[in-house]
Amino acid sequence: MSRRTVATLLLAVGGLVIAACGPRYVRETFYEQRDYKLVLRGRSGTNPGFDHPASISAVRLTHILASLDVRFEEHEKKNARTPAIPVEFLYPLGDLVSKAFAKADATQELVVMAERRERTLKLFTEKRLTSLVLWLKGDQLYVHLSRLDWPMPKNPSERIREPVPGKAFQKFKVLPGTAIVPTAQQTVAVAWRDDGFRRADAIRLSPGGRIKRRTVLMEEPEALAPSRSRGDAEGVDLSTLSPDALRELADLEEARRAGEVGEQEYLSRRREILGPGRR
Repeated sequence: MSRRTVATLLLAVGGLVIAACGPRYVRETFYEQRDYKLVLRGRSGTNPGFDHPASISAVRLTHILASLDVRFEEHEKKNARTPAIPVEFLYPLGDLVSKAFAKADATQELVVMAERRERTLKLFTEKRLTSLVLWLKGDQLYVHLSRLDWPMPKNPSERIREPVPGKAFQKFKVLPGTAIVPTAQQTVAVAWRDDGFRRADAIRLSPGGRIKRRTVLMEEPEALAPSRSRGDAEGVDLSTLSPDALRELADLEEARRAGEVGEQEYLSRRREILGPGRR
């Protein structure tokens, strides 16, 4: 047997060992019908300590989903905001996610995959996928956005991977908002009990009953998740902050966007919130 053959076999065996030692997911299909699929997913032998089961109203969850904005890399220069969730998904997903949180246990995160069909040239139908992962810890609802209105492969046998926090399939970043703080490039922590989510500030119903999303007429100053450009936040993982610290950070970001605090005061207060004693 040649050395090249032996090396190839060793690489193959090593790959199998690594795969066997990797995380094994335990899945429970909560809902699957036509365009929507929700899966309760946990890792074998681990308990991340999610605060599930939980009761959050469908309306509140709809308002939260409607408030999520992103900016795609190709729109960076235009400073354009894009709604993360298509409007036709908002109410159905709010209802399904509410029911799924009531069923999930402390080991299970919610995996959501929703498809919509779009006519192209009035002849062809293109399928587009929106997928995300949600979980609860205390007063924080974490939402990892994965594929957003993503054109699906035309080959039905081509496998589409489930969304996984920390893995990016499209180039975009989530934007901060009222009671919404980015904790990573494509993940946010939402203070879901905030009174603002009782109202449909981000969406409205037209006289004909169609759902319309509000238009952001002016771009607010953007507060980013920790980045290398800000020495005070370098290397900080916001998901390690306490619920109180996250709320303070969200209030500070809102005050900055409203022009109530200057840049120096903003940076000083942000350093205090991100200090090691607030985790």
